[in-house]
Amino acid sequence: LHSGYRPGDKGEATWLHNRSNYASPSPVADENQVIFFFGNGDLVALTPEGEPAWRKNLQQAYGDFCFQWTFSASPTLHDGRIYIQILQRDQPVGGIGKADAESFLLALDASNGEEIFRHVRPSPARRESLESYATPIPVSHGDREEILVVGGDVISGHDPASGKEYWRWGTWNPDHREEWWRLVPSPVVGKGMVLACGPKGAPVVAVRLGGEGDLNDEHVAWQKEGRANPVTTDVPTPLFYQDAFFVLSDLRNKLSRLGADGEAAWTIDLPRDWKWRASPTGADGRLWLIDHNGNMIAIDAATGETQFRAELGNEDDDGIRASVAAAHGALFVRTNSSLICIAR
Repeated sequence: LHSGYRPGDKGEATWLHNRSNYASPSPVADENQVIFFFGNGDLVALTPEGEPAWRKNLQQAYGDFCFQWTFSASPTLHDGRIYIQILQRDQPVGGIGKADAESFLLALDASNGEEIFRHVRPSPARRESLESYATPIPVSHGDREEILVVGGDVISGHDPASGKEYWRWGTWNPDHREEWWRLVPSPVVGKGMVLACGPKGAPVVAVRLGGEGDLNDEHVAWQKEGRANPVTTDVPTPLFYQDAFFVLSDLRNKLSRLGADGEAAWTIDLPRDWKWRASPTGADGRLWLIDHNGNMIAIDAATGETQFRAELGNEDDDGIRASVAAAHGALFVRTNSSLICIAR
């Protein structure tokens, strides 16, 4: 599906780190088409029958990506539009990218890939801390719809029609001292607030929705921080399920259930044999987690009790990061070599 686009003048493929692949972004779909985004910039739409509908390369259209790691933000399909955030550093890295590269939120017509808007999103962050691999998240609050964007040390809410910024809050990186805090987890909404997770053990912050302009800490509902704090994450996106937030810590090998006040109802330890970097999935009253080796566990969302385990990967697998997907009464699991469907 992807074109193998080669940026710059070195004749090399887009920066492909040895922990990454071009197919890391998740596809999105509706009844009309399936849209794939690849780390080299290819955006490809296929019909339900698998026939090509349209394609566009975002690097060719908007300039070479400027990321330390292989770009892998997943697109969002909402109200007939595709939203992709390209929050990148403003200087070349590894010979790729350009000086003064802009970060922006992009909206395209889902029927043909034509641009609706490209909204520049500035940030006071520096170097790698400008980079985000998160997904833009749509939310309705009161009489306003927003697209939530996180990265560059801040979180912001945008008009879905124009990209105009309604508000922003930051930062988990005071004075932007840390230059190497690329961001991976996407924002999560629940109970009138949005969770933004700082990277590498930085605080998890719950910001109240409905603000305007530059928000101060009065808009923070609660915040979890401290080196011993189990409620932190570097890669997995938290989950809002059954009226609670679930934060999976790939740094502490722990899973926590939090109420609207940020207090933990329970925190459990996870096996430490392999890393837990796939985001948790909620379905059938359970939390579904899978580690780098393909070991899937089901945890009761109410009690935190482990109900069963399944070994789905190969013995030498390392690097399975795709979340378990739940649909039509079945679970779908992507390992390094297989797609597995588990149903009743």
